[in-house]
Amino acid sequence: MPKRSDNKKGCPPSNGLDLSFLAGLTPQQLAVITGLLSQALSVDSVLIDKNKNIQIVLGGSLRKKTKADKLLNELSDVTLGEILDSIKNL
Repeated sequence: MPKRSDNKKGCPPSNGLDLSFLAGLTPQQLAVITGLLSQALSVDSVLIDKNKNIQIVLGGSLRKKTKADKLLNELSDVTLGEILDSIKNL
């Protein structure tokens, strides 16, 4: 197995990308960025108060989506009446 060639900071090679800006981020900031980019987190709301302070509320789940979760997501626009009619016609 070939040895990984690390750069002078002990980090794995970045395939030519300049990732030096990540060095100043906290683990919490990196977790939020990763969560948003991987779609594990989504923005639930953005709140701005009268003093122009901003709060961004994020939501997500740490568990993997099951087949039932995916099916329910697909059926989210279907009414209960349509589901019951489909069951009657089986």
